[in-house]
Formats: sequence, C-alpha cells, structure tokens
Amino acid sequence: MQLKNILILASSDEDLHRLEDQLRDVSDWRLTLLRMTEALNGNLRRAFSDVDLVLVCCRNGQVSLLAAIDALPETPRPRVLVCGDLSSPEATRLLVRIGVVDLLSSTPTTPELQAAVRRAFREPRKTDGVEREARVISVLGVSDDAGAVLMTGSLAHRVAEANKKTLLVDLDLIYAPMAAMFGLQPSRGLLEAIRHVDSLDATALDGYVVRHESGVHLLSSIASGAIPPALDAAAFDRLLSICQRRYEFIFVYANRWLDPTSIKAVSTSHHVLVTLSQSVSDVRFASRLCSLLTQSVGVPASVLHVVLNRYSARSTLRDDMISKAVGTSVFAKIPADDALARRSVDSGIPLTELDRHSPLTEALLTLEGRLTGLTPPPPVSPVRRIFSTFARGER
Repeated sequence: MQLKNILILASSDEDLHRLEDQLRDVSDWRLTLLRMTEALNGNLRRAFSDVDLVLVCCRNGQVSLLAAIDALPETPRPRVLVCGDLSSPEATRLLVRIGVVDLLSSTPTTPELQAAVRRAFREPRKTDGVEREARVISVLGVSDDAGAVLMTGSLAHRVAEANKKTLLVDLDLIYAPMAAMFGLQPSRGLLEAIRHVDSLDATALDGYVVRHESGVHLLSSIASGAIPPALDAAAFDRLLSICQRRYEFIFVYANRWLDPTSIKAVSTSHHVLVTLSQSVSDVRFASRLCSLLTQSVGVPASVLHVVLNRYSARSTLRDDMISKAVGTSVFAKIPADDALARRSVDSGIPLTELDRHSPLTEALLTLEGRLTGLTPPPPVSPVRRIFSTFARGER
C-alpha cells in the first residue's frame, strides 16, 4: 500500500508542528511541512506536484497562502483542507476557486482534524484522470568514492520493481556510468533527444531511451570517440518536462561541478541527495556543495538530504561532527559492503538481484521508502540475514 502524502502549510513553526503532532500517529500518512515564506518563494508548485492532500492553516483572516494556491496551474492540484477563521468576501472567493473540500476552525481538536482528513481522502481529486508530473530525485556524489552511481541506479531499480514508470537520466556525458552499471548499450540517447526536443512528445521519447529488464528506462549518452558537446540547458529543461509527463519517477545522476543541466535538474527535483564518505576531504566537499545548492542554486533546505555512504560506526568522524560541518543533519547512513558493491557494478546486476537481504541493500530500500512514499519491505529476520551473509562469503 502506498502512503498518502500530506503537505502542511502555515505561517509559523508553532502551527506547523501543532498540526504535525495531531496527524503523526497515523501510519498511513506521510507528512511534509512548508512555511509560508518558503511557499511564496517559488517552492509551492514543486511541493504540490507530489502530494495527495494539502492542509493549510490561515490565522487572523490571512489569505496569502490561498492566493498563492489559486495562482498555481490547474494541474497538478491536490485536495485542499483549510483550518482558519475566514469570513471575508475575498477569502470566500478563494476558497471556492481552489476547491476546498472542508473548512475547520484555526485550532481543531485532534479527532476533528483526523476525521476531516479521512473525509477529504474520500473526495474525488480535481486531477483524477489527468496526468501528474513525475517526482524527480537527483543524486550528486561529492567525490568518486561517494558511491553516487550505485546509489542512484539501485534506487531507480527498486522503484521500477514496484511497477512504477521509472526513468534514469545520466548527466555524465563522457563516461555514462549508468549504462555500464545496468549492462546496457544505447544506440540513441540524451544528446540526440535534446537535438530533436522541439519535435518530441511523451510517446516519441521512447525512441531515445533504452530499457532494462527490470523496467528501468535509461536516458544517457552513447559510447563514441568524440568528446560530447555541452548541452543546451534550456533544451534539457524542455526535455525534462516531456519526461515528467511520461514517467512517475525520474532519477537523475547529476554532476557535482554543477554544469547548467545539473543545475536545471536539481532545481526541478523534489529531493536532492548529496552523498559522501566519512573522510575529511568528502566532508569539506559536501559543505561546499550544500552551500552552493542552497545559496546559489536556490534548493530549499527541506529538499536537500545528506547521505553517508560506506558508513562505519567506528569512524573517528561522528555523525554530529559531519552534520555541523555540512550544515544539515544526516538523512541516511548506508553501510559499507565493498565486495557486494563491486560485484554489482562489475556484473551489471542491480543489488536487489544479487542479495536482497544484505545490510547494504536493506539500507538502500529504506532510503527509497523515505524518498518515494512507497511502503518499505518488511524487516528481515536476523537468522535470514546471517544466512544471506554466509552465502555471500561462500561465493
């Protein structure tokens, strides 16, 4: 069962966390918080494309959030539930225009709020039968040792296994590591798609991607003896829009040097992962990259996630030290298993096919569940994990 995504909008942290506390005990709901100042800085459309219900808190007759919602395109438009004491003619017009499914007091009780949310989910969506934009997840490794290739490919493979239309975009035009990881040899790819982007539609896009047996579609450069030209960022942006109408999830392997296409990708992304290992140099690179992403590119802090790859609890670099240096808390820790990772990359076989129950694979599956909202797999028993580890040692 897929979790229901709820976005909570309010002008104060107090209201955000109060509503979060009232809804957090329902396991079927996945909550995201967004302050009004962030919502009015251009992040509202990104957030709306990824949720099933928006809960808006309007205090003292404030209607700026309602006006911002009304200014969004008709699609995507999730259900909207409002908490607020609104009685002005302007508020009434906005409530009707954005299609509010229910209006509660500004401070409803927990039973009232939870009941209203359940009723709202029974209401038909305004976008039922209309295509929704894909959820975009970009991954950047701060160094070659950060494991971004394996992480991006593994996350895309897992989502495709869940029968979701999944596209993997590889922005490394010179080495195209994703094609090697999946054992694929595209005959046409990213450069060709961008050259013909003005004549492409969601159906014609299929002629430029190569399909892995798991269901992952790959869009990357093709092997040639020539140095590939720089991509037109505006054309790539148009191509990405076409891809969003064709797929449910798009994973982008972006470049840490933030070329124009990588900047376009992270600017569009619902999640941006920065991966690093527990080394002083990687921490320094991560600190610089996170600063560039938030201050120069404009990636919201709520979208940026730091992932420790090849994690070891015995490292002298503790989690709190890394969080302080990078400026954000560690989102996930992926344990080291160099032998399994090397086998996956060398053989072109995804991790979940090689060993679904290794600690490395389980950590990636958990990360995938947090990013996508898809229900994570049930925990593996310690006995099964021991047998899995023993089997890997025998091979």
